[in-house]
Amino acid sequence: ASRGALPSIAGIPQSSPRSACSADDGTEKVVFVVRGEGHIARIRRRALTEDISPVLLALVADRGNDDSMPSGERDAQGRYVLDGPTNTHAFNFLVECVRRGGQVGAAEMAEWMPDLDSRLEACRNVDYYLLPGPIKSQLTKLLLSSFSLPTAAGSGTGTGASVAALLASLAAREVLDASKLGLCRSEMILDTIHLEGLHMRGLQLENSHVKHIVIRRCKLSDCDFALSVTAGELQISKSRLDRVQLGVFSTKVSLDEDSELTFCNIRVVEDLFVRDVRLHNCTFQGSDEDRKDRQVVSAAFYNCEIHGDVRLPFDRIVCEGTYFHGETLQMTRGGAMISFAKTRIRSLPCMESEGQVHLCLEDCQLTDAVSFNNMNLNLRNVHFAKPCEFVEVVFVDKVCDLVFPKKSKFRQVRFKDGLHCVIASGCAFEGCNLGYGQDALSDCLLTQCSFRACRFPFLEADSPVANLSGCTFASCRIQWSGQFAHEESFVINSHWLRKWNLAGSTVGE
Repeated sequence: ASRGALPSIAGIPQSSPRSACSADDGTEKVVFVVRGEGHIARIRRRALTEDISPVLLALVADRGNDDSMPSGERDAQGRYVLDGPTNTHAFNFLVECVRRGGQVGAAEMAEWMPDLDSRLEACRNVDYYLLPGPIKSQLTKLLLSSFSLPTAAGSGTGTGASVAALLASLAAREVLDASKLGLCRSEMILDTIHLEGLHMRGLQLENSHVKHIVIRRCKLSDCDFALSVTAGELQISKSRLDRVQLGVFSTKVSLDEDSELTFCNIRVVEDLFVRDVRLHNCTFQGSDEDRKDRQVVSAAFYNCEIHGDVRLPFDRIVCEGTYFHGETLQMTRGGAMISFAKTRIRSLPCMESEGQVHLCLEDCQLTDAVSFNNMNLNLRNVHFAKPCEFVEVVFVDKVCDLVFPKKSKFRQVRFKDGLHCVIASGCAFEGCNLGYGQDALSDCLLTQCSFRACRFPFLEADSPVANLSGCTFASCRIQWSGQFAHEESFVINSHWLRKWNLAGSTVGE
C-alpha cells in the first residue's frame, strides 16, 4: 500500500487517516499500526475499555499536562505504534476481538486464523493486548487441537532408523518454549490435544478435561500435565520425552512406535499399554486416591527396555520380549502378578513386594543362572541354560515337561500339584514338599538327587511310575492328606513307595 492509503481490513476499505484520531459519522476512531510491518487498524475509541483491552486504552489515554505518565508511541503520521503481531491474520483477529468486545466464537476464530503461524502469533500477543480470559482460553483450545508442524519427507513413517531421522530433524529445530506462548493453563474442557512434529518445552496444563490426548513425532521436555487433568485416552508414539510429568487421570494410556521416555512420570489408573519403547528412570506415580477397592490396574509391555530401579503399582503385568535392566523391581500392590512370555531372560531384578509376587514364565529362555525368591511361580515351556536356585517358592500349578539343569537348588519349595514329565537329575532339594496326590511325581526323572527334610506322597496301586534311582534321602517323610492325614518315615522298602524306582538310593538322618 502507498504511504497515503491504508490496506483493507476484514474486507472493509479504509481511507488515509488525517490523524491518529478521526471522526466517522460523529464517532471518534483511533488508528494503530504494527511496527515495521504496516498492518493498520482503525478502532472506535468507545470499544477500548479496561475490560476488553486495557493496554490499547492506556496507549491512547489523554494525559493532559501530566508529563510524568508515559504516553503511547506514535509514528510520523500520528498513528499509535504496536509491537505485534507481525502475522496479518493474527493481527486482524485480535483487532476484531477488540471491536466486538471479545465476542468471537470458536468457528469464527478458526476462519480468521486458518494456519498454525497465525494461531501461534495470536497466542504470543494475547497477553500483550490483555484480552479477556475467554479469548485466551479459546485461542489455547484452537492451537492445541491441531498443534502440528510438518516433518521432513521420508522421516514420518516406519520405525527404527526413520524415527531416529525424524527426531534428529526435530532436534535441529529451535526449541519452542510453550511458557512464552501466552497459553491458558487451566479450567478448560477440550475435545482434543494433538501435538505432532514439535520440539517443545514448558507446556503446562492443570484443572482441565480433555477427551483425547495425542503426542506423535514430538521431542518434548520439562512439560507438566498435572494430577488435576483428566482425559479419556492418552496416546504417545514416535516421540522422545524428557522430564515430562504425565499426571493425567486417564483410563487408557498407550506408548508405542519406538518412543523413548527419560525421567518421566506416567500415571496409570486402569490400563497401560507399552510397545517398542525405552524407559529410563521413569516412575508410575499417581494420587493416593487412585487406589480403589476391587479395582484391577494392569500394564502390558511388549518389546521394551526398562532401565533403572522401578516401582510398578499394578495388579497384573504382562511382559513380552521385555528386559528390566535395574537391580530392583518393586511391586507395590499386594498379590501382584507379573508374567513374561517369549522372552530371552538374562537376569531378573530382585522383586520386592508387600506380599508374595506371582510370577509366570511362558515360552521363555533363561540364558544365565537365575534365583527365584519368595514368590508364587508358574513355568510353562521354559528352557534353562544354567542351574537356577529356587528359595521359598510355591509352584501353584503342576510343573510339567521341564528340564532343570544339574546342580539346580530347591529350598523350602512347595510343588502344590506335583510334577509331571520333569527331569531334575543331580539337583538338591531341602525342606521341599513334592505334593500330596497319587500322581504328584508322575513320569518324572529325578535321579542322582539329594533330598533333605522333604515330604513325599503316599502311593497307591494305581499311582504312575517315577525314577528316583541313585538319590540320597535324609530326614524325609511320606505324607497322606486324606480324611486321616498322617506322616511316616521315608523307608526305601516301604509299601507306600512301591511305584518308584529307588535303585541305588540311600536313606539317612
